[in-house]
Amino acid sequence: MKKITVIVRNLPLNTRRNSEALRMSVGLTLKNDKVTVIFMDDGVYSATHLEPGIVNSRSPDREFEALSMLGCSLLADKPSLDKRSVKNLRENVVPAAREEIVNTITESDIVIPF
Repeated sequence: MKKITVIVRNLPLNTRRNSEALRMSVGLTLKNDKVTVIFMDDGVYSATHLEPGIVNSRSPDREFEALSMLGCSLLADKPSLDKRSVKNLRENVVPAAREEIVNTITESDIVIPF
């Protein structure tokens, strides 16, 4: 079993990258690898309850639900949250200290930045 970490760093509503990162993360679980999704920088907004329909974008609710059901770790970088005053995270997204984020990344076999 490999440890795979996907890092989401971009604003969620001006691109499909974040949605693709979440969909790909669900797909990565097919081989029974341990998948962790980390939300950093502006990517922390993806870990909140946004209303993407307002800008004609699809909601990532299904991906978040699947990742949670599959036991994937969903971490939000605490310094990024604090800098942006983000507080209302989705269920199962855990604020994590920068040290924990760094340890997760360095212990991963594969790191996929988005």
